[in-house]
Amino acid sequence: MSDDAATGLEFPCDYPVKAMVRTGQGVQDQVLEAIRQHAALSDAEPIRVRPSRNGRFESVTVTVQAESREQLERVYGELRGLDVVVMML
Repeated sequence: MSDDAATGLEFPCDYPVKAMVRTGQGVQDQVLEAIRQHAALSDAEPIRVRPSRNGRFESVTVTVQAESREQLERVYGELRGLDVVVMML
């Protein structure tokens, strides 16, 4: 196992990727596709979706099997490129 002092994480590990997205048809599929380009999804935790109070946004949490900090940066970079993503947590 490798150690990354900058993130305080020990790799490999299960890591929850969280994104706030605009509610809409196919949005979750876009998020999953972006994540799958760079990381395997974890079987340990399913995808969680929580709607905002007014229903205009959703919080999507997907647990990935992270191998390195660089891999997580690629995942978040891919998510940043989606028009439906408002912010990442």
